[in-house]
Order: sequence, then C-alpha cells, then structure tokens
Amino acid sequence: MTATALPPDVFVMALCADWCTQCRAFAPVVQGLAGLRWVDIEDAGLDADELGISAFPSVAIFRPAGVLRYLGPVRADREGFLAAVAQLSRLDERPVPAGLRGVLSDAG
Repeated sequence: MTATALPPDVFVMALCADWCTQCRAFAPVVQGLAGLRWVDIEDAGLDADELGISAFPSVAIFRPAGVLRYLGPVRADREGFLAAVAQLSRLDERPVPAGLRGVLSDAG
C-alpha cells in the first residue's frame, strides 16, 4: 500500500466535525486518498452517540464498499492511519449502523 492509496476494495469514511481540532489536523493526513470520503457528522445529520463514536477523528472502514469492518477512532498521522486501515479492514463483518447507510449510499 502506498502513502497515497488505499487497497482497491477498501472504502473509508472519515467521520469528523468542523469544531474538532484533531479533525482539522487529520484533514491534510488523508487529503487526496482514493477510496476515502470526508463526512462532517453534523452536516450529514449523524449523531455520534447513536453511532457509538466517543473520539474524533473516527473512521468507518468498509471492505468491500458495503460491508462494515470497523467503526472508531484512528491515529491522526498518515503512516499510522494507513497502517490501521490495512489491519482493521481485515476484521470480521459488522452491521452498518442505520445512520451510515444513507451516507454510504450517497457515496456511490
């Protein structure tokens, strides 16, 4: 995996908030990665508590695109993030939370 690409069958949704300092620091880390969609949870009408998100930045990792493998926080540095995606995308399937289904379908 290169520093500018995710594995081809991995789709990552970065779940962040505009007010979050860590999220703003995370944005340049993931900028330009194919297979990644930046989602401001407030703009998308998502509720962090309902999704079980307790820390930002958080990601939802889908492999293949409609199958949730992970939902939770990640390190906000590029190499740490890519390493986490490589490992976490191998986890067992989990149900896609209802709030993310609409956002995922909007991603195409």
